[in-house]
Amino acid sequence: MSVSPSPSRQRLLGLLARHNTASKEQGLTLIECLVAVFVIGLTVTLITPPLFIAAATRAQNRRAEQALQVAQGEVDRIRTMVARGNHTNTNLPKTVTTALQAHDPPKSFVSGLIKTPSSTCAGRYDDRAIDPDKALKVDIDGDCVPDFFMQVFRTVGNTTQDQITSTPDLTQRKPSDFQLGVRVYSMVADGTAPGNSWENLENPPQQASLQMTNGEGNQRKRPLAMIYTPFSWSDQNSTLCTYFQSGALPQGCPSP
Repeated sequence: MSVSPSPSRQRLLGLLARHNTASKEQGLTLIECLVAVFVIGLTVTLITPPLFIAAATRAQNRRAEQALQVAQGEVDRIRTMVARGNHTNTNLPKTVTTALQAHDPPKSFVSGLIKTPSSTCAGRYDDRAIDPDKALKVDIDGDCVPDFFMQVFRTVGNTTQDQITSTPDLTQRKPSDFQLGVRVYSMVADGTAPGNSWENLENPPQQASLQMTNGEGNQRKRPLAMIYTPFSWSDQNSTLCTYFQSGALPQGCPSP
């Protein structure tokens, strides 16, 4: 035999059931929402600057690596020329009278020329010697739009007496040794761009720092890559001519 609960007990059980249901359906309070928003905002504020700095630093390091490849490519081109004995004064970069490291940064662009891997770009550079105070635009991806600009120059060096004797034409003489300087700047340092000027380039130039940065760093004023390297060439033809002076001279040797 079952006993039914009293009316007062039934009402109490009903109130407890409704309270439990309301507690389950209750959402976040306003204070809890504000705390959550504050925590999320604080986290984003702390994380975002390092992410921007890391991205900017990676981009600058990538540009510096590309600039170094451009500079090394120019050094290799001239080294090949010297190895083949084609390095006449006409073919080599033009000379400066100051120490390479102290030479002034460029003051203008070479008009109408761009160094590019694309054969369809107008004014493609043909390896001619450029003025040491001018910069050559460089396109590395073949879209005919310059990414860098390059300054190339050398010292006068020395010329052997055999070269002087056998080659009266000064432009066709081949120096036996000289020093080469190559500087590569980012196009953000373009002295003709709005807000820029050639006078803003650091003088004497120092290589742009690769420290962590949240912007362009100091590449608006400094080159991304600099190479100063010596060259030497042994005038083998002249050596042979000197060796055979006591007998029949090989073809191409000047008469004693």
